[in-house]
This record gives sequence, structure tokens and C-alpha cells, in this order.
Amino acid sequence: MKVLIMRRISHLLILLATAISVIAVSAVCWHSVEEIHYLKTFYPRQFTVEEAFYASGVEFFKVLIITVPFLFALAAGSILLRHWKRKE
Repeated sequence: MKVLIMRRISHLLILLATAISVIAVSAVCWHSVEEIHYLKTFYPRQFTVEEAFYASGVEFFKVLIITVPFLFALAAGSILLRHWKRKE
């Protein structure tokens, strides 16, 4: 009985970490889009299409660096859930 409760708590914690990771990655992506939009509205004449392209590249790498730990948490959680379901 105690093992079953611990497994359910573990599953719940992994699913909660997954949900938090998805929300965090979505928030970071949304912030990057809003930042480029802000630059375009703040500097309308100076901000060319080429500069927008380079800004989006910079934002892509910022998002990549920030989301790597969350993606690692998602992968680890899915592997653990799959492993535990095979054991049962």
C-alpha cells in the first residue's frame, strides 16, 4: 500500500514538473516574440527586415539556452514514467 502511494506521488510530481516546464518554455517563447515586436514598434524606421532577422536569431539562441534545463526535465520525466509503467 505504501509503495503504491509513493508511486502515485512520484507520478504526480513528474507530471507537475512537466506542466511547469511546458508553461515556462511557452512563456519564454512568448516573451521573445513580444521583445522583437517591441523593437519594431520602438524603432520603426531604423529597424529593417534584416535587423529583425538577426534579432530573431539572437532571440532563438536565448530561448534555446533558457529552455534546455526544462527540456531535460521533460525528457527525464517521460523516461521515468515509461520505466515505471513497464515495471507495473
